[in-house]
Amino acid sequence: MCGICFICGSLVPPQQLEDQICSDHTLLCHRGPDVYGKKVVSISDKIPENESDTKYISDNLATKGEAAILSFLGTIKGPWSLIYYQKEKKRLYFGRDVFGRHSLLWHLPSTVQGIFMVSSVCRQRENIKEIPAFGLYFIDFTTVSLEEFKVNLIPWSNVAEESLMSLEPVIKIQKQKMVSSIQHALNMTLPSDSLLLHLKSLPSSFDMEVIDKLYLSMKDDIKKLLEVLTNSVQRRIDKCPPKCLSCTNSPLKCDHSRIAVLFSGGLDSAMIALLIDSCLPESESVDLLNVAFMQRVSQNVKTSNISGEKNISKSETNPLVNYEVPDRISGKQCWQKLQEIRPHRKWNFVEINVTADELAKERESVICHLVAPLTSVLDDSIGCALWFGGRGRGIVMGVPYISPARVLLCGMGADEQLGGYSRHRRCFAEGGWSSLLNEINMEISRIHTRNLGRDNRILADHGRAPRFPYLDEDVVSTLNSFPIWIKANLYLPRGIGEKFLLRVAAAHLGLSTSAALPKRAIQFGSRIAKLENSKEKGSDSCVRLIRK
Repeated sequence: MCGICFICGSLVPPQQLEDQICSDHTLLCHRGPDVYGKKVVSISDKIPENESDTKYISDNLATKGEAAILSFLGTIKGPWSLIYYQKEKKRLYFGRDVFGRHSLLWHLPSTVQGIFMVSSVCRQRENIKEIPAFGLYFIDFTTVSLEEFKVNLIPWSNVAEESLMSLEPVIKIQKQKMVSSIQHALNMTLPSDSLLLHLKSLPSSFDMEVIDKLYLSMKDDIKKLLEVLTNSVQRRIDKCPPKCLSCTNSPLKCDHSRIAVLFSGGLDSAMIALLIDSCLPESESVDLLNVAFMQRVSQNVKTSNISGEKNISKSETNPLVNYEVPDRISGKQCWQKLQEIRPHRKWNFVEINVTADELAKERESVICHLVAPLTSVLDDSIGCALWFGGRGRGIVMGVPYISPARVLLCGMGADEQLGGYSRHRRCFAEGGWSSLLNEINMEISRIHTRNLGRDNRILADHGRAPRFPYLDEDVVSTLNSFPIWIKANLYLPRGIGEKFLLRVAAAHLGLSTSAALPKRAIQFGSRIAKLENSKEKGSDSCVRLIRK
């Protein structure tokens, strides 16, 4: 006689399964008291600790047929892009993760130039395009030549049919689909009439009494968000090598920063910085990279010349240079708050000051290639701000400093999911909750088109791995499961109502100033927008990006 038990779980912490087994342990042992044993087996595709993810994936793909390859890639969570040639079948597979978090470009052969290329990055040239993150592409070289070229696409299951209609004519869409690792579709539930009255009656301020009441009413949802977001940050830290960029080949123990945050002091980056504190040993410092572009401020100066008996006075305008842009001011405020509420941690506030001459020089030599094939003024502004921010060369407490961090955590992806953009307010004002839901649903389904490939090319140029915790698959699935009024309450004013859930969580944890800051895009917060041409629009073609 014996007692037997099998238990498994998906997206369940191992300790929870262990607790479940322990609770039944006594009854099971009653059926077989002589010997008791257990076996724990992982049936997921989680990459083992201390093993190269590239080697792990390559080894797995080498032993699989096409159906198994699709199944395997569909289970991978996190950012990826791949180019894999299966020698036996003469097939080339390539593609990007479901959100397009890694860059992948291609050059398709033409009658003018019979060259096919796939690459993470390349120098600026004609006919280079970003590969849409629509699924897994493959080329069968047993049936295809460059003269009669065809690319097959096995799309992600969540890609809209109308998106596929925009693909190049040489792409043939296959019938089978790749299943996405996103667990939940967006919750489209609308608030009831009684709930609407409650949402409209909430206070439009963020004092401590209000924050405490809001936290108590939203405690369960906030705990869920903080759990998945902390796990997301932890995963991105755990995969960071044990030494910084400066100590890679040193036999000595490294005590420098391995982790950095692209840091404006706004809500999204402030929350990431705070969560890092619970994921790193207290002895490790964290670099907060804050970028600002040179601003010229005119100052009237009166001078006097004495010539004989005549006193001649005149006014001169002397331009002063300063870097006290909005992101610098909010960044310093949040840095000081982090030191106050997490005093055990060394927070390096890195002031990255960019002159006009350095901006022009680096754009022409490097940045224009990384932004390509995009060419708008907006792409230029964001691209330049990210490149200098990601470089991490600045000053800390008045001393020159270059960040040695290997991993750079960024706040992209929160606004799309939590109603953070001004267009979300416009939709809400014009069409209410249903209009807001439709807009957010569309944006989440099109995150792969939000230029994350551009951001990846730019930030990775410095040898650091850019990571986006808000776009972790588990974070997206959890946020998708929440009803819309938990995530955003646009009856409340700007700086409170949008990203409402995240703001209440941040305020409860002590980041009250950052929690109440309105959305401010990096090009405006760093003051690169309008710096070189005050009349241009973000959608205009940027002549500064085109190499002469």
